[in-house]
Amino acid sequence: MTICRSSILALGFRPEVGIPGAVAALIYVLLFAYCTSWVFAFVGNTVRRPETVSGTSMMVVYPLLFASNVLVDTSTMPSGLMMAIDWNPISVAVSLTRGLLHGTASAADKAAGLGVGLLLLGIFAPLTIYVYLRKQ
Repeated sequence: MTICRSSILALGFRPEVGIPGAVAALIYVLLFAYCTSWVFAFVGNTVRRPETVSGTSMMVVYPLLFASNVLVDTSTMPSGLMMAIDWNPISVAVSLTRGLLHGTASAADKAAGLGVGLLLLGIFAPLTIYVYLRKQ
C-alpha cells in the first residue's frame, strides 16, 4: 500500500477516491483494452502480412486518439465538434476512467463506458472468430 501510494504521488496525481477508484479505473482500462484488441485481431486475420496490421492499427488509432478529449477539454470547442469528439469511443473510455479516479463517474458514464467496450466486443469477436475459422 505504501509503495502504491508513493508511486502515485511520484507521478504527481492522487486519485480522489483512493485505492478503490484506482483499482476500478485499472479494471475498466483492462476491459476496454481487451474489447478493442478484438478489432485488431480481426484486422490481423483479414490481412496477409503482419506489417499491415501495424500500419492499419496506426491509421485507426491515431485519428481517434487525437480527435478525443485526451489532450483537450471539449468544452472549449464548437458544438458540432464537441459532440463528435464526445461520441468518440476513446473519449468515452477516458471520461469514465477519469470519473472513476476522481469519484465523479455517474451511472450514465459507467453505462456508456461499458457499452462502448461491449459493443466493440459484440461486433468484432464473432467476426474475428468467423474469419479465423474460414481460414482453417
